[in-house]
Amino acid sequence: MGHWKTTCLAIAAVLLPLSSVSLAVPTFYISFSSFDAAADIALVEDFEAVFPKDTQLQPLIHNGITYTGTQATNPNVWVASPGYTNFGVPLTTSSVLTANGPEDFVVDLSAFSYTAIGFDAYLNSLGPVTVEVYGSGPAPVATLYDFRGAGMWFTGFIIDEPITSIHWTAIGGERINTGIDNVWAGTAIPAPGAVLLGAMGTCLVGWLRRRRSL
Repeated sequence: MGHWKTTCLAIAAVLLPLSSVSLAVPTFYISFSSFDAAADIALVEDFEAVFPKDTQLQPLIHNGITYTGTQATNPNVWVASPGYTNFGVPLTTSSVLTANGPEDFVVDLSAFSYTAIGFDAYLNSLGPVTVEVYGSGPAPVATLYDFRGAGMWFTGFIIDEPITSIHWTAIGGERINTGIDNVWAGTAIPAPGAVLLGAMGTCLVGWLRRRRSL
């Protein structure tokens, strides 16, 4: 019994100070490196293999993710091939998901259980891009009004339940396009507090088993 008790106390002493650093959710990231450090992620879409490009898609289903245009007059999305100069950058060097006019589209992730999602966001500085992240309920669990300047910026979210969809709406897309590229998705790395509880639970189970065997 002394061995188990000593081990449990040692684990708690090491991990308890870390439990106060637990990840707040939902959490928004503007740095890929910070997002990558907080989640176990993989690149799930870069739009390079989508065909056809530069044409209306109603909707686009690729790699298990559905992209649907939700603008009332032109409900479609496009994948723009590299080489465009109207995305707020001098020249695009990869394929970019966009939509007609003032961009308005939904990314449906309900086929998966991702709790972390990030992407390269193309902004136009003509107004905020609104990004709504949905979980299991009808209302968004996180809403970002992105006022960063024209260009490509990283945007990421981690929430405490599976992400079912993301709704992107923009202003002025008929003048300068907005859109997304390089979608990374995965699950959050457990916060130190959760690791502490798991370790203490394991110790408790082992201690009880040892008591019963005595």
